[in-house]
Amino acid sequence: MSTKISPQEFYDKVAPDYDAWLQDPKINVQHVHEAAQIFQRHNQSQQGSLLDIGCGTGLLKDLLQRGFDYTGIDIAGNMLQHAAGRGYQIIHKPTEEALPEIPNASYDFVFALSSLLFVKDIESALAHIHRIARQSIMLSLDSLPADYIRDFAVTVYDHSQVSIANAKEDYSNQE
Repeated sequence: MSTKISPQEFYDKVAPDYDAWLQDPKINVQHVHEAAQIFQRHNQSQQGSLLDIGCGTGLLKDLLQRGFDYTGIDIAGNMLQHAAGRGYQIIHKPTEEALPEIPNASYDFVFALSSLLFVKDIESALAHIHRIARQSIMLSLDSLPADYIRDFAVTVYDHSQVSIANAKEDYSNQE
């Protein structure tokens, strides 16, 4: 049985090398690029407010290359330093604490790309995300193999079977 560490400890440790790490072909982050493409296909807006849940270093801003006002939620202060350097306003809290504090309809767009796997109560998180977004929501819910859940340094949850009403595109049944 592996010993788990907090997401904050893990991501603070990897923050300096995170962007380079995501370039490694063994790390599958293609879904982040695909999410940016899907968003651009469905949302022609070049501006607005965007909440990036689990924003990490703020890489999403580089991918979208638009004039949005970015706010990021993350638990790792070292990751948020990088996001702030990219122009993000930051919320340094766990997602479960930050979302209930955000007013209704306060962001045009809400993104949560591979960040909800750390949230135990996914239904509550999704309800808050729906409440917060004015225009659209972009989510990715990861399908996690049992050995990944068991062996990853941080406690994670497989929410891949969660049903999301009104989803425009769903990759859950694709290989």
